[in-house]
Amino acid sequence: MDIIEAMNMMRRLESLPEIYDAEDKAVIRTLHSYFSEMYETELRDKSAMESGEDYSSYASGSIAEKVAIHERYWSNPALFYVPCSISGDPAHNWELLTGIEIFRNGDDDNRLFIFSAKYPYSWGGISNRVYVLKVVDGVLKLEHQFM
Repeated sequence: MDIIEAMNMMRRLESLPEIYDAEDKAVIRTLHSYFSEMYETELRDKSAMESGEDYSSYASGSIAEKVAIHERYWSNPALFYVPCSISGDPAHNWELLTGIEIFRNGDDDNRLFIFSAKYPYSWGGISNRVYVLKVVDGVLKLEHQFM
């Protein structure tokens, strides 16, 4: 390593806190946007289900909307993650998340992030929500979800 490479490495190390702060904000912004869009549809689902009316025709439109949201935020094409139902119990209320932590692999060529938080079940108990995000064409995308 020559002196210029060493100086560049030192500059990078000195700026790591700012780099990590910016990455954390990008991860939070991505997950917050995803949760917000999904939560809006889930609130409409809940209202439709509580109305007592037949909501079967409503369901296909809601699922299509959730699939469109999914396609904007997810890079993993596995059908396992694609929304396929509605529920009267919203699962994406950002305000209920606690203990948020963000981890990174530090690989400049294949950046991966883990978002971890606690989410309360409506019937009691706590769920661990863990998402793996990766950079795809310069944009953060969800890759996996663990609960």
